[in-house]
Order: sequence, then structure tokens, then C-alpha cells
Amino acid sequence: MDKYIFVLGSNFKLSLAELDNVLNFSRFKGKILDYSANIAVVEFEELHKNKHYINDLMELQYVLGGIQKISKVFDFVHINTLMEAFPTHIEKYKIVEKTRSKILTLINNSLPKMFKRIKNESLFFAVSIYPNFYDEEYYKNVLVKHLLPFLNKEIMNLLKELGAKKALYYKYPEENIQSGNLNPLFPHNLIKYGLFNEDRAEIIFGITEEGMYIGRTYSCDDPSYKKKIDEERPFKEFKSSISPKLAIIMLNFLNLFEERESKKILDPFVGNGTILLLATIEDFQVYGTDNDAQKVHNTYRNLNWLLNDLEEEIPYKLKNRIKQVEIKNLSEHFEKSYFDGVVTEPDLGPFFRTKPYYKEAMDLIQNKLIPLYSHAFREVEIILKPSGRIAIIAPIISTIDGGDVSMNIENIALNNNFKVIPMMDLERITNKSNQRLQFQKSQVRAFLDAKKGQVIKRKIFVFEKNEISNDY
Repeated sequence: MDKYIFVLGSNFKLSLAELDNVLNFSRFKGKILDYSANIAVVEFEELHKNKHYINDLMELQYVLGGIQKISKVFDFVHINTLMEAFPTHIEKYKIVEKTRSKILTLINNSLPKMFKRIKNESLFFAVSIYPNFYDEEYYKNVLVKHLLPFLNKEIMNLLKELGAKKALYYKYPEENIQSGNLNPLFPHNLIKYGLFNEDRAEIIFGITEEGMYIGRTYSCDDPSYKKKIDEERPFKEFKSSISPKLAIIMLNFLNLFEERESKKILDPFVGNGTILLLATIEDFQVYGTDNDAQKVHNTYRNLNWLLNDLEEEIPYKLKNRIKQVEIKNLSEHFEKSYFDGVVTEPDLGPFFRTKPYYKEAMDLIQNKLIPLYSHAFREVEIILKPSGRIAIIAPIISTIDGGDVSMNIENIALNNNFKVIPMMDLERITNKSNQRLQFQKSQVRAFLDAKKGQVIKRKIFVFEKNEISNDY
């Protein structure tokens, strides 16, 4: 059965959780067989049987928010073979040469499958190496400085031996190679250099604890369009809005993969509309509310801008779907059990440039955030369908004198007829030996999304409304 490499986003655990969820509940049924901090190796139940599977990969790429690229695996090198061919310190040159020759044989057998035509063709390729972790010395000192130059030179020679008229490779900056500080090609580079053309390819070498997977990339994220939505919409607020990728990931945890055009999605803290913009692209019917009239206006204008850019018709009475509403009165404006799902980031408090004191953070949580989230869950419970889900962000605040503080959002949800849904099924994934790669039961109940030094960190939760309502 064919295997595929999925290149993960920077928050690799959240990317893995989203991928596992989509593989479990969407029509793209499959399972993660292996993973590192940079790649997941996936086997599908049916996709490989479709002769147009590349179209399916592109569709899956479009659905996923946390995946950068998808490649097909053509061969595999056991980790012991890789370490023997490219050891930290070479002691026996004959063993190294013999083992490298074995790896080249595998690559040579794979090249005719990666390129439709080789004989008499002018070919171009780029090698991307994805290690277990970028900060490992083995990556910096061996994979970048020795494996990469070896692969570039030898693949070029192999293509010529297979009859290519010309074979050229992408050259990374020499200073990055010498320093060991090298990133593989980003998605926009693949588009820029035409690496999906028949005579061009990105050849991926994805490394896990098990070994090295050899593949060719067939699909990648289009970051330029998400960037356009984020930066070119008429109204934006960079310091506080969530990223387009995170918005897509949260939408995917609603598990609404079929007939999305008929599914109604609400963001009750709409801000400037990031979540609704991405939900529109993902074909949902979108609704939004906010207590700030200006933000409601901004969201409506942003949605109009997006629909015009997509050359799509403005939905009937779109303006009536974006309303100024106090969260405590939300259920007065919509029918009971009206929505299929809710995705939102409530007001997380003031934008702290420096860490607040513990007392200031706790006052914010007790006096503002707990009442706000309590109102939200109470009202959403009324207007959400039974078994409907809410994907929601809660803040963790770093303080000067008391560490990180947060509220008990699970307790608030429980009191309002919601149960927490673990964001990853640990029975569907094999934990790794490296502690940094391991998943614990407590960790999959929510995922952190934060940059180093961030004062307010986002924690993503998924809750499901119980089938029996509080009304009964």
C-alpha cells in the first residue's frame, strides 16, 4: 500500500492532531504510521486505488490548515543504514561507501517513478531534508553538511546516467550549509521554481526515529492567498487576530466534512472576521456577532471584499447574518438548535506588552473572562444543535510574580451541558521514544498555540454539546 509524507507546520503536535482527526472522520480515511517533529507518514484506506490520486492530495491539502506539503513515498532507508552511511564520526570508510551505495541504488530505482520522462530531458530538482528535530546536532553537522551535498551531486549523476540531457539542482546558500542552519524549501519556493512540472521535482528525505523516507512532492499549501486574506482585507488587527491557518484547523475540529455548503457556522466574538473569512473559503454558511458595532461593520466589509475577490455572489441577506449582539443575549437573536458548529476566540483581555502581576491577571480572569465565557457557553448551548461542537480559544497569561495563570474552562463547559473532546485519539498513533515527540492523555485535551515570550498564550479546546439539552 502506498505511503505519503505530510510536512507539518511549526506547531507539529497541533498539526498532527488536525491531520489525525481529518483522516479519522473525513472521506480521506487513513492512518498516521510514523512521525517526527516535521513530518507524518500516512497510509490511506482507498486513496491509492484512484488513478487521479494527485487531485485527491490537492483537495486534502486545501482542507488542512496545519500541513505545508504532501509527498508520495517511493522508498525507505532504515535508521541503522542511514547512521551507518552518514555517521557522526567516520571510522570505517569501506562500510560507509558500501552503505551509501545501497542508498543510491534505492534512489536510482525511484527516480524513473518521480520523473515521467528522463531520457533526453533537461531536468531540475531540489532536495529537502526533514530531520527528527532541526535543533539536533546530527541535522546541523551531518545531514546538512554531508548528506545534502552528497544527494545533490549523486542524484544529478544518476539522472544523467539514466539518459537525461541535463540535470541541475537547487543550490542552497553556502553560508547556511556551513553553519548547519538550513530550512528545507518553503511552499512558495516550490511554486516559484515550478517544482510540480513534469521535468522538475522536489525530492524529500523525511527522517524519523525509524528511518528515512524518500518521496516526491505533489502538493503544497498556497501561503500567498492566506497572506493576502490576512494582510490585504480592508480591516485588520495584527496584534490580536488569530492566523488563517489556526482558523482552518479549528474549523476542521468541528468534524463537518460533508455538504459544508449547508452547514451553518457561528463566531459569536467575530472581531474583524478572520474565522468567518476562512469558513467562507471552506464553503460554510457563516454567521457572526460582536458587541462592538465597528467590528461588526468591519467583518461585513471584509466578507464583501473576499466574495468580490473570489467572484462569488453575496449571500442573500448577508448583512442580517453579521449582527451587533451582547453575548449574554445571543440566544434571543437565533432559533434554538440553529447552528451546526461554533468556532471562536473570545476577548482574551488587554494586549499586554509586558507581563502583568499575578493579582492583575487573576482580577482579569475572575471579573471579566469567567463571566464572559460562562455567558458564551450558556447561550451557545441553546442555539447549537445536539452533538454540535464548539472550537474555542482560552488564554493562558504569563505573570511577573506567579507563573502562568488560566481559568477552568472545562468546568464552565461542563456546567453548561458540554463535554470536552480530546483533540487526538492516542489509540490511532504510536508514541515515540523521544520525550519531546510523545503525547500524554492530559495533553490531547487541548493544544497550546504560542510563540516564545508571548504574554497571552492561546489554548485551543473542542467541546461537544450533549445530546440531551439542559431544557429537559
